[in-house]
Amino acid sequence: MQILAFRGSEIITDPPEPLDSLRGREGQVLWIDLSHPTLEMMAPIASAFALHPLAVEDALKRRQRPKAEEYEGFLFITTHAARLRGAAGHDVCLDEIDIFFGEGFVITAHSGAAPVLDEVRRRLAQAAPELRGTEGYVLYAILDAVVDSYFPVLDTLDDYVERLEDTLFKGPKQKTMDHLFAAKRALLHLRRVAAPQRDMMNLMLRHDSRLIGAPLRAYFRDIYDHLLRITEQIDTHRDLLAGALDIYLSIVSNRLNEVVKVLTVITAIFASLAVISGIYGMNFERAYPPFAWRYGFIAALGLMAASVVTMLAVFRRLRWL
Repeated sequence: MQILAFRGSEIITDPPEPLDSLRGREGQVLWIDLSHPTLEMMAPIASAFALHPLAVEDALKRRQRPKAEEYEGFLFITTHAARLRGAAGHDVCLDEIDIFFGEGFVITAHSGAAPVLDEVRRRLAQAAPELRGTEGYVLYAILDAVVDSYFPVLDTLDDYVERLEDTLFKGPKQKTMDHLFAAKRALLHLRRVAAPQRDMMNLMLRHDSRLIGAPLRAYFRDIYDHLLRITEQIDTHRDLLAGALDIYLSIVSNRLNEVVKVLTVITAIFASLAVISGIYGMNFERAYPPFAWRYGFIAALGLMAASVVTMLAVFRRLRWL
């Protein structure tokens, strides 16, 4: 657990005062960050800040849908930050962050490391003292950093999709299909949390809350605008991937048609040879060319060669070759 106390121009890390005495101190905003929260860890905090048991229960569970719920005296918000895991370009990881937002305090709970919160601390350290001295701005800084985390992920996915499209035209392979589906799953993963976060922010803007003052609403509108851009960008990338998948299937289908066409030509040629050799090899008393003729075998081979040349000429005229 890490505690930051914003008191005017001062930022105090892990103040020595007990948690009960820190609660409700005038002219101060507390940010309590909990990593790997447990029931034992949450119990004294829930008691000190009068947190509802249902909100505490949601904060202890993972894979919650993005949402904003109002309880008496505070808001409970679930949001997700995005980051890339590895250098593959399509391996996206979502960090769930649960936020308790009330008068004079902001509490964040998350499982494991949340790199986006380090960016929040940097932004708050650089913010004007009169801004970071309000709990609404601390909440804005957290949500803004969470939303901004999507842009580098989408830029990387954009480059990845462009490389896939180049591969499609140069020489698609079976791995190309696997990469297409991996990128599509990553975008679906992002869309599943970005769209509810957009709706959540829209509801927060429409809802009159005394915790978010009028001067700060412009900041939250900026977050909503970013979420609109993110969802539109995700939908655009999904359309591009759907088009790339159609291109891949068309290329594979065309290749298959070409292979079938070549095999058909080869089959037709050998079928004519089999017919000629089969008829000539039948046990008739009189064959043409006669078996006794010294040039009979050569004449049969010549007939086969003539049939092959004729068929190739016909196939070429039909543009099968």
